[in-house]
Amino acid sequence: MTRQRSAIVLVLVPALVSVLVTLLVLTISNRQRGTQERVILLPTYSSTAQIPPRDTLPPPESGSVGDGQPVVVVTEEGPPAASPPCENPIHSVDSGEVLGTIADSYQVSIEDLIATNLQLAPEFNPDFLSIGQQLVIPVCGIPEPTPTDEPTNTPVATRNIPAPISTATQAPAGAIVVTISRVLNPGDITSEAVEILNEGSPVDLGGWTISDRRGHTFEFPSFRLFSGGGVTIYTGVGENTPIDLYWGLDEAVWSVGETVTLRDDSNDLQDEFTVEQN
Repeated sequence: MTRQRSAIVLVLVPALVSVLVTLLVLTISNRQRGTQERVILLPTYSSTAQIPPRDTLPPPESGSVGDGQPVVVVTEEGPPAASPPCENPIHSVDSGEVLGTIADSYQVSIEDLIATNLQLAPEFNPDFLSIGQQLVIPVCGIPEPTPTDEPTNTPVATRNIPAPISTATQAPAGAIVVTISRVLNPGDITSEAVEILNEGSPVDLGGWTISDRRGHTFEFPSFRLFSGGGVTIYTGVGENTPIDLYWGLDEAVWSVGETVTLRDDSNDLQDEFTVEQN
């Protein structure tokens, strides 16, 4: 009996000790875990955070964002933008164009067109236009002349241009005034030519002639020459254009001192011109 009790004690005591140790370990573990779960990091006010404590913030004003009141944003409007100034366009002369057709296409008068370009370029010659020539169109009106100081004797470089054709009086309305302006490069078949200018009303040159005293005669084909327009008659061979006509000869006709005669389709004399050295 005594042996059996001793055996029971030897079994129960280690088991009890094991249970107590286990309970002790679990208790310590639970305490440590509970301590860690209760650690909460709270923000604190400091001079480096630059955020004032909640209890020092002023109460929100009525009508501010967040209290349900509408917020009105007032913006300042500047003065209305000024419209860009009107600028006169630049027109490049095309083949066959004269001042009359250019002025009509822009709905300006020939007088304003001439006055504007003479004001900007005093050497402008309204009697002759060249292909590609730049013209200022006064759709915004004739520009005001820029005031200048009293002229000085300082030399100014100028372009070498042909002298303008003098016109003593203006032709009456409806009058036909076609003249010989000049003869270019007399004696050179490659560039010899006669320039004709219309200073009167538009006219059809069909049947008109230019001739010398030796019997050389060029007869114009049907060709309408507008007021202020010009046409150049080359002695050599080429293809006619709205501003150039070709005689089709293989030798030069004009020489210095010779007289060029212009007659209309009724053989009435319109003009004579003495060839000069260019």
